[in-house]
Amino acid sequence: MKKIFLIAGFMFAQFSFAQEEQTISTDEKKCEVPKLDLYVGVGGIFYNDFNLNQKISASGMPEIRESMPEFLVGINTLWEKYSFDAELSSTYSTKKNSTTENKLASGTFRLRGHYNFVNKPRVLLSGGLNVAYTHNDFNLYSRDNDINLNDLNPENNSGHVSLKNDIFYAGPSIAFNLKRKEKLSIRLNVGYEFAFTNGKWKSDYANVSNTVKENGQNRLMVDVVFF
Repeated sequence: MKKIFLIAGFMFAQFSFAQEEQTISTDEKKCEVPKLDLYVGVGGIFYNDFNLNQKISASGMPEIRESMPEFLVGINTLWEKYSFDAELSSTYSTKKNSTTENKLASGTFRLRGHYNFVNKPRVLLSGGLNVAYTHNDFNLYSRDNDINLNDLNPENNSGHVSLKNDIFYAGPSIAFNLKRKEKLSIRLNVGYEFAFTNGKWKSDYANVSNTVKENGQNRLMVDVVFF
């Protein structure tokens, strides 16, 4: 009889341990399933310089603004220890004087990988790396420019310069998140991105002589996003 109770006790202990191990395993698997959230945001981009501005200034025309608003939309993937973003953003700036005006429109695709230093029910603090690709379209034109639709010969229409460039960036970033009911609600992103390509200015409409490159064009980005 004692042997029966001993065997039964041993089997019960084994069963209890197996159940506990399965629960722990299940909980661990739950932690591995990431949370997906869409977000939108606004902020600003602050460039250290545009080399093209030297050419523009020498011609007596308004320079490109070095700070401009940014609008973005993205997807956040959140694990217990890590977070990852994929986002699209756009910026726009314009500046003019009495005779000429410039407009710069930019589009950026950015990836952000972070380690979560603090991941609490109400707060998340993370840091890591940004990698970004930016395409710029720049237009400089006379404010008194006229187009005659009865004479569309390009030789008889002037007063407009159109340029473009492409730059890859990478750099460190940090993020501070406030949570609501265990979900991300609002986040502050701060990053500093270094240009890793020369960003040579080109044109789809003409050969560009004496072009310049945006070597060393770095930028600070500050955004607030909402989930």
